[in-house]
Amino acid sequence: MSPNARRLRSGALLCVAVAWCQSDASASWVLPCLPRPDASGTAPQRSSSPVRRRAGPGELPGLDISTGDLALGGLLLAFCAAYLPEALGFNGAAYKVGGFRYFINRGHEAFSEAVHQLAVEYPGYKDDTIFTYFDTFEETLPQLGSAKRHVRLLDREVTNIYDHKRGLEERLRASGCNGPDGPFPETYFSAEEALEATSSSSDALFFAKLPGETGGRGLRVLRREELQQFTNSDYVFQRAVQDLELIDGRKFVLRYFFLIYDGSLYLHHRAVVIVHGLPYEPQSVDAGVQFRHNWYEVDAADGAYLMTMHKCPQAPRWRAALARRLAQLAPALQPLLAATAKQHGTATRYVLVGGDAVIEGNGDAKLIEFNMYPNLHAENDLADKDVYVPLLSDALALMLVGQQRPNLQEVIGLEKEKL
Repeated sequence: MSPNARRLRSGALLCVAVAWCQSDASASWVLPCLPRPDASGTAPQRSSSPVRRRAGPGELPGLDISTGDLALGGLLLAFCAAYLPEALGFNGAAYKVGGFRYFINRGHEAFSEAVHQLAVEYPGYKDDTIFTYFDTFEETLPQLGSAKRHVRLLDREVTNIYDHKRGLEERLRASGCNGPDGPFPETYFSAEEALEATSSSSDALFFAKLPGETGGRGLRVLRREELQQFTNSDYVFQRAVQDLELIDGRKFVLRYFFLIYDGSLYLHHRAVVIVHGLPYEPQSVDAGVQFRHNWYEVDAADGAYLMTMHKCPQAPRWRAALARRLAQLAPALQPLLAATAKQHGTATRYVLVGGDAVIEGNGDAKLIEFNMYPNLHAENDLADKDVYVPLLSDALALMLVGQQRPNLQEVIGLEKEKL
């Protein structure tokens, strides 16, 4: 149920309760009290003839109905009109702010703020469109009501392969986007393959990853000699990028976002910079050096912290490096680009992707992984207000209003920028 419907329901129920008390006080409609027996124990007999009385305060002449009854009836009708259609699914579950209708199950606060900003910027917007950002992994999209256009995420059948570390590497290989000079670090399907490919690099490190996990679950950093003893066949092995650009002598990760819509890919200029807490050592297998960055913990012991990319002096250079790598991925992303292209003259499908990347010592970017359904909520104002809300506002302006804002850089599309 939408927030407006909840407020209507609560207000209606409160008014009904007040009216009920008022009409109960007048007591003109409740069941009549039984006559009390007299001192002899015999109940007095009712008169067979009706007794007429003068209408009291708050009552209507000639009718055994009080104004409280009318108020109660009116409020009940208002309650039914406001709440029952939505409860029965006639109006759908979509939220409405101004002319914008939307429904989401991730990033509620960021989406709400972004939509409210759009409603202020475009007060005359009246397009009959519902927008959804709804991950169907464990939930089913509810009935949203009728609309001429429904802008929604691509189905998981199309996107799951990009969320899966083994599946993504298979797609990269099939499209010719893998290899030492590719957008992603080299990834191997077995320890034997990784050892053979790096036989001349004795100092190589590897990230052992479970293909379907996210958030660092199951992640390990291994040296070549440790890899020789690693027998778990469930893992894939991504070669570590060891020559890195650093911030204050520490490793950092760029958490960036791109939108694929109407057959084009747009890189957003806002990103989160996650700076690790421990000094960087290229040969270290310490999780705090290589991948653990507990910035979200109050008084994080290792000193990890966040910055926003657009406030860093290196931002234009990092952004250009990301754009070049994404442009290289065009062959591997063709299924997504094709699935978001216009159908019957209008685009209705999109995917909003969160990615992690590092910057190499030579200034190039290496993309680490994709998250096809980012949460867009960090419980951190730096990320939520400075990155997620502008990202969503710009993405919604493009998809719903048709306005491409400066922060959305088209990287792949009919009018691809020269990189």
